[in-house]
Amino acid sequence: MGLRKGQTDDQFDNTMKKELLKKNAKGKQIKKYLCCALFTLAIVLPVILYKFVLAPPPFDEMAPCIFCEIAGGRSPNTQIEVETDEYVIFKDIKPASTHHYLAVPKRHIESLKVMTKEDIPLVDHLEEALKQFFKSKGIDTEDALFGFHMPPFISVRHLHMHGIAPRSTMSWMNSFVFKAHSAWFKLVEDARKYLENK
Repeated sequence: MGLRKGQTDDQFDNTMKKELLKKNAKGKQIKKYLCCALFTLAIVLPVILYKFVLAPPPFDEMAPCIFCEIAGGRSPNTQIEVETDEYVIFKDIKPASTHHYLAVPKRHIESLKVMTKEDIPLVDHLEEALKQFFKSKGIDTEDALFGFHMPPFISVRHLHMHGIAPRSTMSWMNSFVFKAHSAWFKLVEDARKYLENK
């Protein structure tokens, strides 16, 4: 943009300043819209992922609990790796990493939400059992994840502790689904604190 005929240098400078201010205002407005869009996406994306990708099928109160069936030895397609009077350990059907196992109590407990301080020893037993099992298979427990999903983000309404290794090779999606210290997944130490504070 050049100096117009009959326009002084001061008038030209003022015109240029106005143009620059307009451009800056537009730039700030665009930044504001982008920030709002990113913030909205950060909130909406997890909901969409859960609703359309991760959500469990509708719960049928009359259907038998699949984990009760497995823990009771009534699921011939599931190989039990470890069994005690208190729990079973078996492979997850949708592994989040190379090694993904579940420790499931034989007693039907819906989730951490219904547990109390008195149930902390069970949490400890499940964790110790998974760690011992991993060590017996030569799986590194230092690069592993042990924890529980919280309702409503549970796929089966029967308490189960996930043991996943190696944690470092999990995909972005699985790292999100099993995100430590999130509202939907509690590491064992977080689960203990949760129960202690009930």
